[in-house]
Amino acid sequence: MSRSGLEFKILGPLEATVDGKPLQIRGVRQRAVLAHLLLAQGGVVSVESLISNVWDGRPPNTARTQVSICVAALRKLFRNAGATDEVIATVQPGYRLSLAGRRLDAMEFSLGAERGYGLGREGNLAEAAESLKQALALWRGPALSDVPAQFAEMAATRLSEQRLLAAEQLMTLRLKLGEHRSIISELRALLHAHPLREQLRATLMRAQYRAGQRAEALHTFREGRTLSIDELGLEPGAELQVLHDAILNDTSGEPSVGEGPGMVAETGTIPLELPLDVGDFVGRKAELQELDYLLAVDPGRRRTAVCFISGSPGSGKTALAVHWGRSKAGHFPDGQLYVDIRDAAAGSPERTALAVLQRFLRSLGMHPDLVPKGLGECSAAYRSLLADRRAFVIIDNATTFREVEPLLPGGGQCCVLVTGLEQFMHGRGTRGVRLGPIEHDDAVALLAAITGRELVETEAVDRLLELCGRLPLAIRAAGLRLDSKPHWSVEDLVARLSDPQRLLDTLSHGESSPRACFDRALRHVPLDTAAAYRALSATPAADFDVRTAAEVLCTSAADAEDTLERLVDLNLLELNPLEGRRRMRRGGGLCYRYPHLLRLHAEQLLHEESLEHTTLRLTRRAGPTRLTSGACST
Repeated sequence: MSRSGLEFKILGPLEATVDGKPLQIRGVRQRAVLAHLLLAQGGVVSVESLISNVWDGRPPNTARTQVSICVAALRKLFRNAGATDEVIATVQPGYRLSLAGRRLDAMEFSLGAERGYGLGREGNLAEAAESLKQALALWRGPALSDVPAQFAEMAATRLSEQRLLAAEQLMTLRLKLGEHRSIISELRALLHAHPLREQLRATLMRAQYRAGQRAEALHTFREGRTLSIDELGLEPGAELQVLHDAILNDTSGEPSVGEGPGMVAETGTIPLELPLDVGDFVGRKAELQELDYLLAVDPGRRRTAVCFISGSPGSGKTALAVHWGRSKAGHFPDGQLYVDIRDAAAGSPERTALAVLQRFLRSLGMHPDLVPKGLGECSAAYRSLLADRRAFVIIDNATTFREVEPLLPGGGQCCVLVTGLEQFMHGRGTRGVRLGPIEHDDAVALLAAITGRELVETEAVDRLLELCGRLPLAIRAAGLRLDSKPHWSVEDLVARLSDPQRLLDTLSHGESSPRACFDRALRHVPLDTAAAYRALSATPAADFDVRTAAEVLCTSAADAEDTLERLVDLNLLELNPLEGRRRMRRGGGLCYRYPHLLRLHAEQLLHEESLEHTTLRLTRRAGPTRLTSGACST
């Protein structure tokens, strides 16, 4: 059996078919386990999540064994049906059902609806409507109607909301296409099932008015107003009231569909803000696998899945986040949001968070006139909009938790990646990934991809990667230099980079400039810490201990140790465990060092600062002054 012959359906009763023939999934628990794995859409589901959710939080002592039995039975079922590969794989901390080459109706629905929304935004109304029709045709009834478990009911509620949003948008598109007469009966049926949906009521009123049924349109409003007051104690929203007034006055300037002034979130508004993926991304397999754990879906999860990616400047934090996010876009059909905190900085963490939230709310479809002015109100509105959505957010180059916390969605279906020099979210329920140099083979592959040359692993290639510290940004910069200088050989570039005084200048051309990247990172480091970063490059040896640092910084050993550890937290220094152990055996302490290129950067900054102070002294004809970087006065 080819992989494409196996199909799964959850938009209705749970079904698994092979070439159109249904498989017999026996037992309530077996169906619940399969449903849970399918809801993960290719992600890992932990055994603990299965145990908790299949038994609605009241598992028996034998639950772990029963889960194993259910998985074994499902595997046997698929093998007997002709599956030649492993459909359900054991992946720590649980299981993953592979959907590669297989169909899941919920994924097809999400992709079809997303395509329809996109076509609608581009003005291709007929194609958008057709895409939404095809997506909605996949539904066979209430989702997972034969899986009696709370997690399935919660997932069914979320899927039903997505179905209703797609139906609302389809009605809106058909109205714009001039089908107002033919959609009235369908709108009435939808509104009967969902009488408090003001978007549906507004679309029906417009359709009735355009079909010459003005009295019916006014009656539809009055009916909705009575229901809203009786059920909610609220008057109808501003959009309905403005529309009612326009119809009552028989004005031709009736508000266009989806553009009422009171509209909070326009139906179908799906932000797609991720930057472009680098076309030559290689390596980071372990880190990508760690991020995949974020997709270990727990339908009962109440908190957003968050992972912090930390590492030194140029280690590829943003590239990893964007690459993973784009590769998993199908898991987040309700949109992807992105912000670079450095670009959004507004003077304080709170003002920065407010500016970002206001932009996010507009991206999510909130009318600009309705975007709140205060941080608390914006954060509440943002979490409300994303409460039942599956959205993905990248918060890039963050520096404090105060600017990140308001940007975290409150629901359990969203996912957030935060990047920054320092992992400041320990103990807050987040995962962590720390980036170091990339593996040697991956570094060779990256260099070859950028240069377009067939590289043989020679001594020159190895030396070039060593000079770049196997830092992705530096390798990219070296590759671009070779690409722009086809008459240079790898040996030519190595000869230029072998001079420490020329290395950073040779690599720092264009956008992939290590020097510019390091400078940007340092601008967001506290001044005293940045001064220590520069000053410590004056240590005579590559590795130095606390005592040496104290002498260079003209401070006590305790203060020097605090400064060193702060720089380690920021990934601007690192520990040398081998040298440290040798010194500790001799009665010494921990041993610190710069990552290769950062030492050259710090040395250059210290040299430039020294020249500035020399010039200043000569200009003022004053005596010697103490360097702010911490060099000792004499």
